[in-house]
Amino acid sequence: MWVRFTADFDWKPTPQSIIAYKGGMEQNVTRACAAAALSAEKAVKCSKPRKDADDAEA
Repeated sequence: MWVRFTADFDWKPTPQSIIAYKGGMEQNVTRACAAAALSAEKAVKCSKPRKDADDAEA
């Protein structure tokens, strides 16, 4: 699921690991991560980002 993080968010998929997402990042994350971030009000749903025409020329 694609989300845009509105604030820094630390996802802990296991007790031994942490994935840090910074505010402003648009990422494809697991449903469990998205649900946790959305419920903490640290992310909003978004659609997959499209490449700009400028990126296609390079």
